Amino acid sequence: MITEKNSDLSKVKLNWGRPAFTAYDGLGTLDSLHQASGAIVSVAGYFDDNFTSIGSGVMIGPGMVLTASHVFDEFPRNGSGPVILTFLPGNKARAWLPTETVTCSGASKYQPWNPECKIVSDLTILSCDLHSEAYLEYPQSLVPLELCLPLPGTRLWAVGYRHGDFEEDTALLTPFVTSGLVTNVFPHGRGERMPSSCIEIEMESLGGMSGGPVFNEDGRLIGIVSSSFDGGPTYATLIWDAMRLPVEGLPRELWGEGYSGILEGIDLGLVRVKGKFKAEQGRNIKITLSDEEVAYLEQGE
Repeated sequence: MITEKNSDLSKVKLNWGRPAFTAYDGLGTLDSLHQASGAIVSVAGYFDDNFTSIGSGVMIGPGMVLTASHVFDEFPRNGSGPVILTFLPGNKARAWLPTETVTCSGASKYQPWNPECKIVSDLTILSCDLHSEAYLEYPQSLVPLELCLPLPGTRLWAVGYRHGDFEEDTALLTPFVTSGLVTNVFPHGRGERMPSSCIEIEMESLGGMSGGPVFNEDGRLIGIVSSSFDGGPTYATLIWDAMRLPVEGLPRELWGEGYSGILEGIDLGLVRVKGKFKAEQGRNIKITLSDEEVAYLEQGE
């Protein structure tokens, strides 16, 4: 049920869950996935009068979602817009309505004279408010982040909701877990279609998984699913750009007024990030990579 904005969100306990993966292809236990499942979101809306899940995302702070920019391109301008769903035990769900989005963009190097021709990252921060029952008995799951450059041979896992419809009180969509090894890294982006730092993974992802979280073996979020081919590979955009993006419209009972981002979320205890970084003037972020990551990049120069 979609309700008026529910300020009870400030009373919901927050829980940072991390799924535990095996050293091979697969999950450790179903319970470990449940630790983070409440943070994996479905981006849904009405299409041809059917309520359909068309994309995925991940909640990293209360009301702060990372997803793929291109997911929102599928919504008609005159439609009812997206609804963000996070699922709970007992066939319950929290419904969130978007308030604002922010995405990195820059001038095209092919048309530097044309300010309207921009390259746009596939990583978007979405702010949203709770518009359903709060279900205070259940914590709101959030996923911790890690700033890193997964090197070739590293195993990663992606989770998302397959493209599917809802019928009455039964959701026909199901979460899908896939895994594979990194085969290539693009710290400076992969052309103008994927301008942000990204990686190539030898794994298959299905329709509807775009925007879903990509986890490392420690169960921390390192990127989101951006694009894929039948049978693989899958390309994931790293979370680096999100560190410097502020967004309006986050639940003010928790975040306060005005713009806030991951940096403010860390200070407020609402977002958790692992990795060495420094916030410089103008919200520019300087990330310090590991010795192994630096050695790999120097080898490729």
